[in-house]
Amino acid sequence: MDMFFMGGGGVSRARVNQILEDYAKITTNYCNTPGGIGFPNGVCPTANLPAGMIPLPGFATLGDNNYGNYQFRDGSQMVYRPRTWCIEGDGTNGFGVNVKDVKPWNYFDTAADAAAAGYWVHDVFLDGGGVKLGIFCDKFMCSKNALGTGSVASSIENGLPLSTSASHNPIADLTACAGNSYHEAINAAHARDGVDGAANVASIFFVESKQLFSYLAFCSMAHGQASTAITYNAWYDAAGVTNFPKGCNDNALGDVDDAEILYTTDGYSNCGLTGSGTPFAKTTDNGQACGVADLNGLLYEISIGLTCIATTGTITAATQDNPCQLTVVGHGKSTGDYIQIASVVGMTEINSKIFTLTVVDVDNITLDGVDSSAFAAYTSGGSATFGKFYRKKDSVSMKDFTSGNSAITDHWGAAGVAAMMDEYDMVLETAYPSNGFAQRMGSGANQVLSPDLAGNGAVLRSLGIPQDADGVDATGTNLFGKDYFYQYIRNELCVRSGGYWAYTSNAGVWYSSWSYGRTNWNADVGFRCACHPV
Repeated sequence: MDMFFMGGGGVSRARVNQILEDYAKITTNYCNTPGGIGFPNGVCPTANLPAGMIPLPGFATLGDNNYGNYQFRDGSQMVYRPRTWCIEGDGTNGFGVNVKDVKPWNYFDTAADAAAAGYWVHDVFLDGGGVKLGIFCDKFMCSKNALGTGSVASSIENGLPLSTSASHNPIADLTACAGNSYHEAINAAHARDGVDGAANVASIFFVESKQLFSYLAFCSMAHGQASTAITYNAWYDAAGVTNFPKGCNDNALGDVDDAEILYTTDGYSNCGLTGSGTPFAKTTDNGQACGVADLNGLLYEISIGLTCIATTGTITAATQDNPCQLTVVGHGKSTGDYIQIASVVGMTEINSKIFTLTVVDVDNITLDGVDSSAFAAYTSGGSATFGKFYRKKDSVSMKDFTSGNSAITDHWGAAGVAAMMDEYDMVLETAYPSNGFAQRMGSGANQVLSPDLAGNGAVLRSLGIPQDADGVDATGTNLFGKDYFYQYIRNELCVRSGGYWAYTSNAGVWYSSWSYGRTNWNADVGFRCACHPV
């Protein structure tokens, strides 16, 4: 594209940008712009297709239901999303507060040009020490699929969605899985390209990361904000009240925000078959049949790529004072750390909340901004949980995570976290009395995600976490679907995304729950897989 800048003809930058956008529509590994046909899908270069991945008919035709859609040899349908440049509007960088934009990779000549314009590459493409060409994401949540003499987790339309419970299409029925705990999803992912359902140590597949889920949410919002009609976005709402993907979330095989949606039951409670929602395009992330289905409800989705290492101490005293002082012998914490309190008898006002602490001495801390002089007197008991949060290193490949909690490749445990992850500064709401676990995304007109090009703000954004506590409150905003941000400090954290079939307005593409761990299991929790091009 350099030829457009040569000579003295004076071609305008606007014209060049239009040429680039038109070029992106017919070129491999580039996507259209938000609001447009096919966005944010693209065509993967043939030379970079993983072994066993083939394009579906119509994969290169904009407007086709299979545009950007591929199938792996086990039958899994996957959607290809090429790498892009993103920007988070803050009112000073050319876009309004919370307005999102996504550009195809060829829009900028260099990374420096992109940065100068305020654009960055999302963490979902930073893997193994480089910038990946794109990512393949399961079109549907995983269901059990026979493969040779075994069975694997495959992305198949109208499948019985796998769950982490013996009572509902159990993941333990897969060849590679020994039980129904959340961590078994990693073993299931590694078996997709194995032999007869066995795990493959060299697998290219991994469980959908929180980074991927948040990228899907980011592009979905950008698409909704840029859409002007339902032509290329079936769930578009010009009023902005329900301008987000629909799904199975009203506990009646429908959507709480759209009475037209109807799913086919999978026979368990009000859970639907994968991808069975009609009209189908309303249940995809881009409002087109070529998109990723069922991100708003159906089942919670296990989302790896981050975790927490937490410890719990015992509270032995609490004062009625301003600020409230707690005794936690040998707490070992620092001023500014978070503390999560539960099970206090007497002074129950501080239970089930998260605070920021100030250290008094080795055995005592105070709760910032908490005047407990009018609280009930402390009687006994109580636990204090402290934690540090970690996310995948950019130099680490998602596919290399293993499912245990002791090895250096394990997603959980001190050894794996030290080798595979970096600590980041988590943002939690700690202002009493609004610091309960149940928060919702968005707060009035406040900036929610960070526009920063680097640093902790950029890390938070890649995980779908607000840049500060002003980005959440008890009610949320329509822009973010009023989706739950269920804050918590949990050892061996395993984040859940999306919500489930009975979670009504709490569910959605921005939903995340931080209260469950590696060994949990539930009938309403499933997963999907992903891989990068080679």
